Amino acid sequence: MRHRPVLLPLLLALLPLAGCSTRAWYEGSKASAESECRKLPPGGYEDCMGRVNRQSYEDYEKERQRK
Repeated sequence: MRHRPVLLPLLLALLPLAGCSTRAWYEGSKASAESECRKLPPGGYEDCMGRVNRQSYEDYEKERQRK
């Protein structure tokens, strides 16, 4: 229990990193999906990109927080 005073500040310091990694995951996933869209013929490409870009990270995060 002697380590407890150190643990809380450490966890609080790492908390902002969770948001960064969530955004990085989202952006990486989106980039991967866009790469797959580029493999499609022109008509399919536009439809695919419309699905990929339908939601901003901020909207995604709001929806994720509601669940």
